Order: sequence, then C-alpha cells, then structure tokens
Amino acid sequence: MEKWLSTALAYPWCHLAASPTKPALVSTLDAQQGSRRRSGSALFLLLFIFFIVPIRGDASKVTVPIELDYPLVRQLLVEQLFNTPDQGAEILHDPSGCSHIILANPRLGARGSELEIFTEVRVRLGVGALGGCTDLLQWQGGAGFLVSAVIQPGGTSVQLEPVESWLVAADGSKINSGRIWDLAKDRFRPLFRRFRLDLAPSVNALGTILPDVLPRHSRQQVQAIVGSLRLTDLRVSPTAIDVQLSFQVAELPEQPRSEAVLSASELQQWESRWQMMDALFTFAVKYYASATSLQELRSALLDILLDSRYRLHDALTSPASRSNDPVRRWFLDSWKSLSPVIRGIALEQTGQRTLLWLSLLTATDALYALDRLGPAVGLDISVDGLRRLARLINDKTDLDPLRYDQAVDPDLQRLFQLPSPLEREQPSGFRFDLWPLRLAWAETSIERLDRWVPSKDQLGDYLPLVASLLKESAEETLQREGLKPPVARLFRKLVLATAWQESCWRQYVVSKKRIEPLRSGTGDVGLMQINEKVWRGFYSIQKLRWDIGYNSRAGAEVLLNYLVRYALKEGEDRRPGGLDNLARASYSAYNGGPSQFSRYRNPAVASHHKKVDTAFWKKYQQVKAGNELDVARCLGGEKAGLVSRRPVETTAKKSASGRQKEVVAG
Repeated sequence: MEKWLSTALAYPWCHLAASPTKPALVSTLDAQQGSRRRSGSALFLLLFIFFIVPIRGDASKVTVPIELDYPLVRQLLVEQLFNTPDQGAEILHDPSGCSHIILANPRLGARGSELEIFTEVRVRLGVGALGGCTDLLQWQGGAGFLVSAVIQPGGTSVQLEPVESWLVAADGSKINSGRIWDLAKDRFRPLFRRFRLDLAPSVNALGTILPDVLPRHSRQQVQAIVGSLRLTDLRVSPTAIDVQLSFQVAELPEQPRSEAVLSASELQQWESRWQMMDALFTFAVKYYASATSLQELRSALLDILLDSRYRLHDALTSPASRSNDPVRRWFLDSWKSLSPVIRGIALEQTGQRTLLWLSLLTATDALYALDRLGPAVGLDISVDGLRRLARLINDKTDLDPLRYDQAVDPDLQRLFQLPSPLEREQPSGFRFDLWPLRLAWAETSIERLDRWVPSKDQLGDYLPLVASLLKESAEETLQREGLKPPVARLFRKLVLATAWQESCWRQYVVSKKRIEPLRSGTGDVGLMQINEKVWRGFYSIQKLRWDIGYNSRAGAEVLLNYLVRYALKEGEDRRPGGLDNLARASYSAYNGGPSQFSRYRNPAVASHHKKVDTAFWKKYQQVKAGNELDVARCLGGEKAGLVSRRPVETTAKKSASGRQKEVVAG
C-alpha cells in the first residue's frame, strides 16, 4: 500500500484538484459517460482511486509538440495588445489628448533562450492651453524588449515576462535614461504581462477525444490520462515558441495478438470505418480550401488529398486482421501531412479561431503519437472519435462529414479549379445505359465502341476507333492549356501510351457471359483505369464504368494536370533524357500519385514500380515511333497495320448486337 500511495502521489493526475482547468475536463468525461456527480462525490472517487486502485509503473509519457511560430505569435500579439487600426498600443494617455506614447508594428525574433520584440515608438509631450495643445517634445524611434515565455500555473497557457527593455534612437544607439525613458519604462512591463497564449482549447480538445479512442481503458484510467494533461518543456527556438503537451497513458495488460483474418461482419465494419475516415479527410480538405483565397495553398491541399487517396488505395491492398489495421496508419499519416498547410491557412484567420485550428492539429498529433506506442496502448479511432474530430474542424455545418458519397462534388471541382465535364445531347433512338460525355466527340465512334468486347478478327475495326477517340480526348483536353507545340505533341502520345499500359485499349470485358466494365481488384476502371477511390467526387463513377468516351476524357484530364503541375513545373525535361522525361514523370504520377512524379528516375524505387515504369516507357517509345496499333498484340492480335476484314458498318452492327448471342450487357 505504501508503494501504491507513493506512486499515486507522484502521478501527474494528482494535480487534478489544484488545476483550474482539470475539473472542466473531468466534467466533460462525466457527461460523456452519462453520469454527473456533485463535487463531494467526485472527490471521494478520486480518493478511492488514489488509495485503492493500483497504478501501473509502466505508464508511458506521451508528448505532443505544439509549435507557435513567430508569425502566429505576432498575429496574436497584435490582436491582444497592438489592436488599433495602425497596429499600435498606447501606453501613455493624456485625457487632454496633448501627450501620448504609442508603440506600433511589433517584430519578433529569438535571442538565445528568450524572445526579442522590437516596436516603433512615437512620443508626443504637450500641455493643454486655450482649448489647444502646446507641444513640448516630439520624438520617434524604436523600443526593444527581451522577454521570457513562461508556462503559467495550471499548465494551459503561456505568459510573457519582461526581462529587459530599452529605447532605440534613430542612429541605432540604446537609450535607457532621460525624460522619455522615465515616462515609458514603468509602462512596458504591464503591457506585455497582459499577453496570454491560451492553449486551453488544445488541452480540452484532446481531453474530450481521448475517451473515444482508448476504448479498452477503464473510466478511471481515462480520467487519470486526462488529469495528467499539461504543457511542459517550453523553449524559444529561432523560428517559434515550442512547447509540448504531455500526458501519461498506462499500458494495458498484454493480450495475445490475433492474426486471424476478419470475419464477414468485421470486414463490413472495417470497410465502413475506412470510408468514414476518407470522407472526414475529404471534408477537412474542402473546409480548409474554402478558408483560403490563395490558390497555392489550395493546390497544396489537392496534392495532399490525391496522395492520401493513392496511399489509401495501397493500404486497402494490405490484408487486415484483428492485430493489423493499415487504414488507421494511413489516416494518421495523412493528417500529419496536412498539418503544415493548415498552419499556413491559419495565419489568414483572426481572433481565437487560429488557436482553435491548432486544437485539431494537437489532437491528431496526439493520436499519431499514441499509435506509435504500439498495440499495448489500445488505440482505436471509433466513430464517435471521428465525429469529435469533425466538430473540431467545423461544428456549424449541416452536412454529415462522415458520409461517403460517390456522386460528383461540384465543390471539389470549384475549389481546385478542375474542369466540370460537359454533357452532350442524348442522340435520337433508344440506347441501353447510355452515359454521354462530350458534344465534340463523333457520335458514331462512341456508339460503335459502346459495350464492344472485340474478338481477334474485329481488332482491325476496333483499334482505329479507339485510337481516334483517344486522340480526340487529347485534343479537347489540350484546349485548356497553351502548351508549346513539342509538349502538345508529346501529350498526344502520352494519352495513347497510357491507355495501352493501363488497359490494352479496353473499356469492357466479358465476365460470366455478361459484358462488364474492365475493373481491377483495387478499383481502377475502364480504358484509362481511373481509380474510383482516388477520383471519388471529381468524376462520375457510373460514367467512368460505362461510358468509354467519358473515361477517355477523364484520363486525359488527369494526365494533363500531372504534366503541367508537376513534370513541367519541376523541370523534368531539363534533366538527362530531355523532353521525353515529361511523359515518364506524368505517368509515374498517374500511377502512384502526385508525390511520385520523379519515381521513374529513382534508383531505389520498389521493384514492382520499376517494372511498371519500364513497361510504360517501352509502350511510349512504340507510340512515338508511330506503332501505337501494336497494342493489338496484348489483345491476341498479330501486329500493327491492321486492315478491316469486312465493311465497317457490318462490323459495327455486329459489335452492337450480334457479337455473341449469349452475352448480355451487365
């Protein structure tokens, strides 16, 4: 008992009763658990826990870094102290209006372990006479302050404690005597002591989410974790005030690791969970994109979203078991990549909203840190946990942030300046399951290719039609960009080679005597193998599956985006290999995500990716040599230069109705 008592007294949550912020967190927990107790009962419960419940000695300390970079600190400093229209703070005010000392335009930096602040100073000293002012002295210069950043009692806020101050003359010399100094010096310290970096929102946000992500911990254990939350280890760095939010989490008793595959019901729950995670991440990206007017930041968010979805595609190919959840790691890694952009957008905000945004980053960073401690911690991000994260993003929306929707999302297209596909008019006559795409495409070409799974003797008719469709897709897509002629010619070849690599120029296959869209096990579909999970919301899933023209156009648009925003922007054509590098870089991004545009030239790339990039390069060289119809070989044909063996009209008619009588459209 003595050992337990000494451990309890040393345990960080013994500060719970003394901290002004901790009862609020415990009350929140009580509300979540559905039981509210009066303070006397709560105190009894805490005493019971202290003296009866043994505290494991192998609790792990979790530290979550909070970076308060100087642009953010300056913004808060201006809002709290320098809050006049010209960013001024009046430290001497004469009711007559004849005298004032005003500090303005603060600038922050670091000097050793302390914060250095410089301001402009305007001084006017005068006396009132006959309804006016007689100036005795006017002076302009600067002021310097050396301050320490100190964590306040309670462990949730940071205050500035002045250490040294001085005036600066026009020639840069220090002034620490004289009449102006005597008037100003005693007013400096009270000004800066009014400043607070209140991080209670971050502490409270983490305190409310922990119960929803640590379901295997008892209520008492969760209270102990929340009670240990506090700011620690503050230091001033060259770029920021760095502080850590720390807490203690007890490791759970080891349990046998079950490698068993998930049951059907568990797989259904797992699929529902990753869909909600993807929906929440997309919701966050859209919210932050709408909060900035800077296209550069929106583009960064688009990159993160697409890369995140490519990584989700990879995570879903890893087998899930009861001891392995690759999607959770994907989710937390994705939030980690989002953090720098959110910080950049936060600087555009005003008031306490900026610190509220930091609360979300703190919570997700804490989940990331808990996940790295391993299975002994028992981290499990529940649906309630996801909803709490959603409320930290935006609690004033009527939308369900966890709804996984496959419909086209106009907000995604608008925020990220992606084209919205134009519809062409429905042709006359009945066509089963028609999904039209573009007015500019030849109606006959698309109609002939609709649900056509060619046999060997039909390739002479089929492949030229597909080539024509791909070329038209490339031409229409090129109208978006004023590319130089050599790059435009390369793009046309890139579209043909990509379709060859991805599908052998096929949109449909026969499966169980039914015509179905060509689909991979990971959700890539159609002629250009557009991944349905990656491009959810950007394109119509149904049209990607059933409309070869729509699929062709979507693939061309994606390729052009990667060509312009990555390959060209990063100067891949200036590397050894020249202009053709643009095609190789664009395809690497098309296959692996925006961050993989340089994969084709990375000697350390995984062997599978190296094989994919090498296969594409061979096909691109064939297209460049004018041999794009050699694609026939991967469809069982002989060679390029195919010639139709029957009139096109007859073949087209057969492709529409009489290919195989037992085959029906699925």
